[in-house]
Amino acid sequence: MNRKNLPSPLLFAWLALLFSGCERLGNGVVQEIDFPTHTPQLAVTLISRPATDTLVARAQTSAGILDTTGSKRLKNALFTLSHENGSSFTWGGQTDWVGGVGHVLTNVNLAQGLWTLECEEENFETATASQMVPPQIDSLGEYAYAMTTTLETVEIDEYNEGEEIKYFIYRNWIMELDLPDRSGNRDFFLLRAQTQNFDEEDELWENSTWLSPEIDDDTRMTSNGLAGGWLIEDISDANSLNALRFEVNQWLSGSNLDTLIAEPARLELAALSPELAEYYRTLELISNPSGGPLFTEPLLAYSNVSTGFGCFGLYTSCNLELASE
Repeated sequence: MNRKNLPSPLLFAWLALLFSGCERLGNGVVQEIDFPTHTPQLAVTLISRPATDTLVARAQTSAGILDTTGSKRLKNALFTLSHENGSSFTWGGQTDWVGGVGHVLTNVNLAQGLWTLECEEENFETATASQMVPPQIDSLGEYAYAMTTTLETVEIDEYNEGEEIKYFIYRNWIMELDLPDRSGNRDFFLLRAQTQNFDEEDELWENSTWLSPEIDDDTRMTSNGLAGGWLIEDISDANSLNALRFEVNQWLSGSNLDTLIAEPARLELAALSPELAEYYRTLELISNPSGGPLFTEPLLAYSNVSTGFGCFGLYTSCNLELASE
C-alpha cells in the first residue's frame, strides 16, 4: 500500500505563525498619524558681505507640513542691525521692499565685530540673531591666502561663418591654495567660479569657468549647490588648509582672438562664519541626501535665528584671477 507523505506538525505551526504575522502587519499598514499643530513664526534670512552695494533681508512665515498655502513673504517686516559699539541700521516696510528680491538697504559698510539682527512684524514674535564678521580674506594682511597656478592646457579653434571668424579657447590650470588656519578657531571657506554676462556688442560672447578638486576624496572640501562652489573646512589643528589643489577649466568664445587670450578665469574666495557654513551644509544634505537607515529623524536646516527658521550669515571675500601667461 502506498503511503502518502503528510505535513509535519512543525510545518503547520510555521504556517500558523506566518498567517498571524501577516494579519498583524496588514492591520498595521494603514495608521492615522496626527501631525502636531504648527504655529507660524518669522523665518528671517540675511546673508551678506560687510561692504556691499545692496544688503538684502527677507522675512517670511514658517509653514507646517499640512499648510496648503505655504510660506508667505512679509512686505511690512522691519529690520535693525546693531553693532556692539552702539551703531545701527534700520530699514524695511513697503518703502524698502523690492518685488522678487526682498527688503533692500543700499551702500552698507559693516565694521568688524559683533552684529545683532532684529526683525519685527506686528503679527509675530520678534526674531533675533547675532554674527561675528569673519576676518577679511585677501592675498595680504593678517588673514592671507597664498596661490600658485600652472597652465596645463591651451586649445584654440576657429570657425568661419561667411566673412566672420569665430574663435574658441579652452584652458586648464592646476591651482594650489594655502588658506589661513587660526589656532583655536575653526575656519570655513568657499571657492567658486564667478559668472559673467556680456552684451551682444561685446567681442567676447562666453567665458565659462568651472573647477573641481584635483583629488576626488579630499575630505577638506565638499561641493555645495546652494553656495555654488566648494565648501572648505578646517578639519584639524595642524595646518590642514595647506596645499589645497584644484583643477580650473575655462571655455571662451568670441570674434577677437586677442580679447579672448587676455581674458582671465575669475574665481571668488570667501571666508564664511561657522553659522553660515553650517547653514549651507545642512541645506545641501536636505537637497541631496546620501541615504541611510529607513526610519530616521528628518534632517532640519540649521538656523541661528531665535525662532528656529532662517539664517543670519556674514562672509568676506576677494577675487582670484588666473591669466593665460
